[in-house]
Amino acid sequence: MSTPSSAPGPTRQSSPSQPDPGPAGPAGLPFNRRVHVVTAVLDRPEEVDLLQQVCEAMGWPIREPLADETTVTADAGWTLRTIEVRIRGVRETAVEQAVSTLDTLAQNAELSLYCRDATLVERMHQPQIEWHLRGRRKTVRHRIRHTLHMAARTGDHDPHAGTVRLVRVPTELDEPRPRRLARTRRAARAEFAHHSLPLRRLDPQIHEVGKPSASRGGHVLAFLAFVFTATVISLLGAGLWPAVGADSPRVGAPLIVLTGSYLLGGTLLAVRRTPTHRALPWLVPLAIPLAVPLVPWLGALVQRAYLSPFGLRPAPGSDGLGAVQAGLWMLCVFVAGALLPVAYLGWMRFLAPSLRVRGPWLSWAPAMSMGIGLGMAFSLLILHTAASSGTQNRALAAAGRDIPEYFGVSAEYACVETISREVPYYGAPPPPGSPVVIFGQTGDRVDFWNPAARQKTSIRLEDARIRVVPHSHSACTWATR
Repeated sequence: MSTPSSAPGPTRQSSPSQPDPGPAGPAGLPFNRRVHVVTAVLDRPEEVDLLQQVCEAMGWPIREPLADETTVTADAGWTLRTIEVRIRGVRETAVEQAVSTLDTLAQNAELSLYCRDATLVERMHQPQIEWHLRGRRKTVRHRIRHTLHMAARTGDHDPHAGTVRLVRVPTELDEPRPRRLARTRRAARAEFAHHSLPLRRLDPQIHEVGKPSASRGGHVLAFLAFVFTATVISLLGAGLWPAVGADSPRVGAPLIVLTGSYLLGGTLLAVRRTPTHRALPWLVPLAIPLAVPLVPWLGALVQRAYLSPFGLRPAPGSDGLGAVQAGLWMLCVFVAGALLPVAYLGWMRFLAPSLRVRGPWLSWAPAMSMGIGLGMAFSLLILHTAASSGTQNRALAAAGRDIPEYFGVSAEYACVETISREVPYYGAPPPPGSPVVIFGQTGDRVDFWNPAARQKTSIRLEDARIRVVPHSHSACTWATR
């Protein structure tokens, strides 16, 4: 059976590889597959009317078969109808799903109907080359003067500025590209020479014919902004903001404003006119309470990664303001990385609408998958940064220097002396004359890092005497017993 066009109605269809919600029929049901089904219905007015009502409720066009559409003939007392079943599904099983859906509706409505033929409707794609008619570029001086006149309201807009008309010429892909461009350009110039509006006809003194270079400029602009934002997020995740001077408000504040504007603006452009846009008013308030218990947990992960070079774990009760700051750092970087491809998708669709940016490589599924992957990669970068900071501070402790605080993890220096030589311990024996590094107490034991042996030691509190000293280079002296 051939696949002719259906009766008048909403026939716009999303690309098979586009996961965005498809167009909706009169009943508001989205679809991404269309199947033409030739059915036989009992030739009685009430049966035909009931079938018409069922199809109208589903938003499916129904009509009599065309003369050259099918060779199926109806039995006596039956008549044929062609129904375009519109469903959401995968291509491989769309025909079976459409027939099954139609059979279920007929059974529920007690309708005398059965399917005779069904075929999947394929979107016909014809390669085309696009040519733009635009006004010739003026000098910089002329553009500045025109802008000033527009701002002062002493002049009107330039009727030939930018693209004023475009023509798409059908072509064949097997034709050599130079010949294809030359032929389509001649055809486009012939089209541009005729138009009902005088200002939209080709005038060689005013207009020029070219490819959509402005859209390519939008591509380049969106990509450069993507690279800039990714670099800023990477610097934030790697903890390199002080190295580039971004810890200063004069430098860091503009970076945050530019990055936030790119991410939020691009995300809103990507989700506008989608079901997600309508769900945002209740999704955002729902996500905020979920982040409250998540932030301290993420901060504990950062603290644990920092203490991993020492072989220690965060002590209970260390989830204070420092853990919250570390958790917010990790959460903000993850969200920024997850929104980065989505924002890029939104800006590409906004800045370059004429270069088919709604292809499968810029659809929702790759953008979301890449965003989650980038968010996880940036989160792992933060954990790696925390572990690197722990390694650097461990080297400071081994050199006898004090360790700075790291997101609420404060090092204390203590002299440890066992009460007897037979006291059990894990790791190296406590040094008698130099302090050790302690990051808090865990239960009835104390875990510390021994700078002399450069390894972890664990001992019970009842088996040792511990005295806190102010610095790592303080002398350990004990009063005579």
